[in-house]
Amino acid sequence: MKKHKLLSLLMAMVLAVTTLVLPASAAGGPRLVTSGQAAASQSVGFTGLSVNCQSLQVTFTLSEPSGSYDFAVDSDLAALPGAYTTWQQDQTSGTVTVYVTLKSGVLTQSGSLILGTISSTGGSAFTVKSASGMKLLGSDYSETTYDSVSQSSATGGVTTWPITIADTASGRVTASSARAVPGQLITLTALPESGYTLDSLTAGDGTGKALSLTSAGSGKYTFVMPASPVAVRASFVLNGQPASPFTDVPAGSWYYDAVCYVYEAGLMGGTGNGQFSPALTTSRGMIVTILYRLEGSPAVSGSAVFSDVAPGQWYADAVEWASANGIVTGYGAGKFGPNDTITREQMAAILYRYAAYKGCDVTGQADLTGYADAGQVSSYAVGPMAWAVDAGLIGGTSSATLSPRGSATRAQAAVILTRLCQSLAG
Repeated sequence: MKKHKLLSLLMAMVLAVTTLVLPASAAGGPRLVTSGQAAASQSVGFTGLSVNCQSLQVTFTLSEPSGSYDFAVDSDLAALPGAYTTWQQDQTSGTVTVYVTLKSGVLTQSGSLILGTISSTGGSAFTVKSASGMKLLGSDYSETTYDSVSQSSATGGVTTWPITIADTASGRVTASSARAVPGQLITLTALPESGYTLDSLTAGDGTGKALSLTSAGSGKYTFVMPASPVAVRASFVLNGQPASPFTDVPAGSWYYDAVCYVYEAGLMGGTGNGQFSPALTTSRGMIVTILYRLEGSPAVSGSAVFSDVAPGQWYADAVEWASANGIVTGYGAGKFGPNDTITREQMAAILYRYAAYKGCDVTGQADLTGYADAGQVSSYAVGPMAWAVDAGLIGGTSSATLSPRGSATRAQAAVILTRLCQSLAG
């Protein structure tokens, strides 16, 4: 035990010295840290590791491959929460492979890590010649491999990122690689089941940003691998069933029919690159513009009604029309806030006034007391919100919440507007 503590202390000193001597080691890859003197036990560790390293696998080549060896994990490493370490010796080559991983967090904050001690069970002296086959898995799902690592250099250093494909019904998608380096061209192949066809296919990077897909024909699509994980989703529909006009609106989603309706009616369009962006929020100017289109975009005078709605803006005519017909009143002080995200209660109020403008019966009032947050509805919106719930235009965000001041996404707006149009048509 005293000998092991002494070795650990010496190892820590070596790591500290190495860090001072090789300040750029992280940029040049990892460096093996071990004693160059033959002994019956050798501490092994590394400097220059990525600070997001969560898992590590490495194989050590020993000077006496015919010997039998044991491995003891370093006490500090073993004390890390969720740490798991295992090892094995290849009896043919005599190499020792160590694997360590954490359930969460990172193995090192500084880039330096003591793995533990390799000991000869027979007491024979040996040295650690090199490390090879190193794989470093980052907390961001990156995987970096090094062919070999010595005390002075590392070769390899190729970082790849995973491509995951979500399971879907009535077909599947394959990728040309399960992991790829940034800049690599990846091919996705859509394989629908008999009687089905591809409806939508999307690929997003680690931030959720949609990647550009290029059709290569015959159900194949390509994209350029970013420096992050990629998530792929697809949906398939029966042959003859209308396909989604947008790649991010899969068949079977709760907003699918509504998006198709508002798109075909010319009320809502996409956000570019074949995307509808259902999770994006909707602005006050957009909702008023949709109602304006629903009315056939009647002519207006072109005069400024609100100080923050300049003539010539894409929403200016719609806001002027809505103001002239009592559908919107603005915030006060001459402001409308056309680019502000519309809240659920604001949408209810605008739709309520629009329905009244159309001559619809707006006397229906649902009892909102069953919602725990009913008291959060602004005074101006109590009546409109109760009407919208009674008319089935707006529902609770859960069985107990109405979220009156929550934002309305484009998907929610499509559903609400579809219900409104169907109600007006009925």
